[in-house]
Amino acid sequence: MSRCKTKSRKQVMQNFAARGGCVSIMAAVLAGFMATKAHADGPETALALRAGTPGIGVDFDVGIGNQFGARIGYSNFSINHTVNSSDATYDGKLRLSIPSGLLDWYVFKGVFHLTAGVAVNATKLNIIGTPGPNGITLNGNTYTSAELGSVTGVVKAGNAAAPYVGFGWGNPVSPTHRFQVLFDVGAIYGGTPSVTLTAQCAAGVPSTVCAAIQQDALAEEQKISANATIIKWYPIVNLGFSVRL
Repeated sequence: MSRCKTKSRKQVMQNFAARGGCVSIMAAVLAGFMATKAHADGPETALALRAGTPGIGVDFDVGIGNQFGARIGYSNFSINHTVNSSDATYDGKLRLSIPSGLLDWYVFKGVFHLTAGVAVNATKLNIIGTPGPNGITLNGNTYTSAELGSVTGVVKAGNAAAPYVGFGWGNPVSPTHRFQVLFDVGAIYGGTPSVTLTAQCAAGVPSTVCAAIQQDALAEEQKISANATIIKWYPIVNLGFSVRL
């Protein structure tokens, strides 16, 4: 029996037939699966592509009876942004990475559904700030570039496993429509975010000044932590398209 594995460049020509055989076997297995599914009395399944506030994502859906559906999915999003002002330059990078497991309840046995589940919330915001011509202010005190090299910060979601609640329209596993347009609205409860702020003193700065910078950075970190509670709930708005398998 031929084995489906990657060959070296020297073996490409002499193993062409073997690879062709592997493709044929995989195609036959897929065709057999589709044929079996078409005649079997098993759950409906579907694949969905979604885009929205959590980024671009894909779901695998399974029907459970005529009123419920389960889905596992993953979405990802990353953006870089620079803000310049007379006081400082801030470089920020937001990264969302959200695997999820959700249960849909089709209340009226149609396309409207209520959704609940869990998302693995790996959302993180990285920030780097450098003093501008007028310096940079920490905890009400201003430091110049001769005193402070940079300030780096990381904001992370408080809950690694975050509950999700929402509602929407569209049933990917509907037995009457193979293709569906999907729309979901909800929120992920990320808990109280964790904030870390670190100040890098400039070379040659007196130790007393550096100690003051570190104290002000700690106080600024606590202020950011208090204000960051507004992102405990991350809003989810998704538009998508699905195909029943």
